[in-house]
Amino acid sequence: MLPEEEINSISDDLFLLVLHLSGRIFNPSTMFKGLPIPPSHTKVLFRLAKLGPCPVSQLANDLIISRPNMTPIIDKLIAEGYADRYDDPNDRRVIMVKLTEKACTLLRDIEHKAKSLFVEKLSSLDDNDLINLKNLVPELNNIVLKIK
Repeated sequence: MLPEEEINSISDDLFLLVLHLSGRIFNPSTMFKGLPIPPSHTKVLFRLAKLGPCPVSQLANDLIISRPNMTPIIDKLIAEGYADRYDDPNDRRVIMVKLTEKACTLLRDIEHKAKSLFVEKLSSLDDNDLINLKNLVPELNNIVLKIK
């Protein structure tokens, strides 16, 4: 294992990377501008897309949202046609939630918008930087996926 000093240096660099990505490439206020639902609700939809149908309690835990605060978000998503709620067939005490086709369409639209913004931002780089980024991003992605 690397010395603590080097791990702290990596941590500092990652923190700066996140700030730069947030400010220069992935600006949440730009990404979620004009959406029919608030960013907090969008975050729930993205998590559901990753998990698939799941208990409301698991969704709340994963997103670090209290159960009482999650209920109105789920209610709003259901009212807007982005989610469905149903009882777990194995345990009727458990409330499950899943995405609707309308939600999947919205998430695809958000992804398309994000990728278009990325292309626009990347167009300011020269070919050498783009080639470096093309090689580094998959490697960084693989490493980040190993973090627990």
